[in-house]
Amino acid sequence: MPEYRQDPLTGRIVIVAEERASRPHQFDIENGNVYDPSETYRQSCPFCEGNELLTPNEITAFRPVNSLPDSSGWAVRVVPNKFPAVIQNVPDSLLWFSNYSWLGNYSPKFYHPGNELFKKPISGFGHHEVIIDTPRHILSISEMTDHEIIDLFRMYQDRLRSLRKEKCWKYVQIFKNVGAAAGASIPHSHSQLLAMPFIPQMILTIWEKASEYSYTQTKQKIKQNLPDCVWCYRLKSEIQEQKRIVEESPHFITLCPFVSRFPGEVEIYPKSHEPNFDDNVQIPELALLVRRTIIRLEKAVTGIKKPLAYNLVLNTEPFESPVPSLKNIFHWHLSILPSLSRAAGFEWGTGLHINPISPEKTAFQLANCNLKHQ
Repeated sequence: MPEYRQDPLTGRIVIVAEERASRPHQFDIENGNVYDPSETYRQSCPFCEGNELLTPNEITAFRPVNSLPDSSGWAVRVVPNKFPAVIQNVPDSLLWFSNYSWLGNYSPKFYHPGNELFKKPISGFGHHEVIIDTPRHILSISEMTDHEIIDLFRMYQDRLRSLRKEKCWKYVQIFKNVGAAAGASIPHSHSQLLAMPFIPQMILTIWEKASEYSYTQTKQKIKQNLPDCVWCYRLKSEIQEQKRIVEESPHFITLCPFVSRFPGEVEIYPKSHEPNFDDNVQIPELALLVRRTIIRLEKAVTGIKKPLAYNLVLNTEPFESPVPSLKNIFHWHLSILPSLSRAAGFEWGTGLHINPISPEKTAFQLANCNLKHQ
């Protein structure tokens, strides 16, 4: 059974889920992202259309009105993760919130001399599902049609809205691992969703810093007519500088963050202040922008085995504000992280990253890619 374990010194929470080791690995690990696209391979792929019985029963799907669940004909399909990192049916699920409400709300006062250094592990209560992006056997977002990529992002919204109604989750993380180097075990394009009953420490830290900016009124801030959202302030500065912007669309901006941890790191933001992704109505524009960004990265990167491996992460405001009186502080955004470098001894030891390519140079290269798909 999965467990949460928390370090008493750093507050870092780790999910121990030995069940994940049983996942099938369908990539040729030695040769990177190479996989067999043949018809024989597709017959055994659990995410291909026609193989619905190879997955758990679907939670929901975009399919024709008269189409039966777990049958062919779907456009996007959501199923429980067969090898989940967290599970809902833990023995103490009814008592979970009353017993472990502190989890994620770390404070240095959590550990005192005399307490057990190795605190009892906590049942891994949560929800883990797979979003199968398309019935077609493709690897990357760059291969999707307009309709496919738009449907996928609409499903992201639907799942967030549905889980928000359940009232038992505080944070939901949607992400994609594309390619073996990015952590994917199956090459068929898919996304994952993890719902947690607490807010992860990193998200809490970001929220606290953002709220500190939002509710700090200074004479200089008022005089310069600066926005209350730290991300809005950042976007205003980026637009003025024009050094790290990759692309602007009517409602979104793609940029390489000033503090890029990895080569090719890209972020996409709504230009207006939007805390929650599930409130956004410009899904077609966003979806096509994401695809263009992936195509830019695939065209700009040289010297690696293709196709490009990458992670896509959706960061949205927690379902429950850490401080009930302070809401709408977050500014949702997407992060795209190509797997072009790995953390080594220095990174693991210090938490600092060494990026060999400046975000300014990366943004210039991406912005000047000659795109085939618009």
